[in-house]
Amino acid sequence: MDLEPRRPWPEPAHGSRMSPGTWAESVRGIMHRRGRLRPRRIGCLFILFVIAALWVLGRAVGEVSALFSNHPAPVAGKPFDTVVPARPARSGSPTIDRIALRGKLIVAIQEAPGLAQRSPNSDDYTGFDVALLGLIARDLGVDPARTSFKPLAASSREAALGRAEADLVLGGYEITAAHSAKVAIAGPYLVRPLRLAVPATSPVTGLNSLGSGEVCAPADSAAAAVLADRGVGLQTQATLRACASLLGRRVEAIAGDQAAVAALLSQAPGTLRMIGEPLGTTEYGIGLPPDDPLLRERVTAVLRHAIDDGTWARLYAEYLGTPVPSPPVLR
Repeated sequence: MDLEPRRPWPEPAHGSRMSPGTWAESVRGIMHRRGRLRPRRIGCLFILFVIAALWVLGRAVGEVSALFSNHPAPVAGKPFDTVVPARPARSGSPTIDRIALRGKLIVAIQEAPGLAQRSPNSDDYTGFDVALLGLIARDLGVDPARTSFKPLAASSREAALGRAEADLVLGGYEITAAHSAKVAIAGPYLVRPLRLAVPATSPVTGLNSLGSGEVCAPADSAAAAVLADRGVGLQTQATLRACASLLGRRVEAIAGDQAAVAALLSQAPGTLRMIGEPLGTTEYGIGLPPDDPLLRERVTAVLRHAIDDGTWARLYAEYLGTPVPSPPVLR
């Protein structure tokens, strides 16, 4: 504690003025005598001076920057510039995530009578498969009207799935060993008989009367597999229509889904006829990208619900006619 009595500041002589240098020396002398110019105090005063100077300088720079900035000052309560936008939660399925981000489905499709047929005046499709697709789209959270259809040849559809250029494949997509080795498949949602057809003037009545004649069927189809298993001479083409163009020249008969064969007969009345008993059956499913089990579970659940609540039977009657058969057992 400083016990030295405080002395009054010296008064300048009457009528005289103290020069700045003399005044400063006098103040410094007084502070020195009173202990106010100790090194520690000088250091503290210097630090305070620096902090005050920086504060004043920062405010001045901020005000000048605001004058020339194109961006308004931040508004309290609306920190949009500092909050990271939330990303959609991942579903666990790369395909479902891609569909959600895109906001629509991309479907590789092939025309099939009653299942997927292109509308005459637009790029839209109608049919049993397309109606089921609408149910799947809604379950995946997208508007069915925003579905983008990509017509592809049968040989190109699996590759499109593998390259993520399509999310699903439908339009008479048969469940065969060849297809199942390349992609995942949900179904079967439909089972139909396989039939033979020959020219109207042909004496052939069935496989047993073919002799050495050959049959044409779509490549990688259930009909082609059945004929190969029975040892029948076989040729394959991309579509059943392409097979029909070979009748009477290179093949004796064609084989395929009964509805597809009937559609050909209706387009050329009196030129073809269906013969014999069904060769077997074919199962239809929905092709999915490989290695995406969650997507397959979701699509299968939609199909199962449609079967259980009667939607499947209603759509079958609407697009494929009556009588409505029993629905198939999903795998």
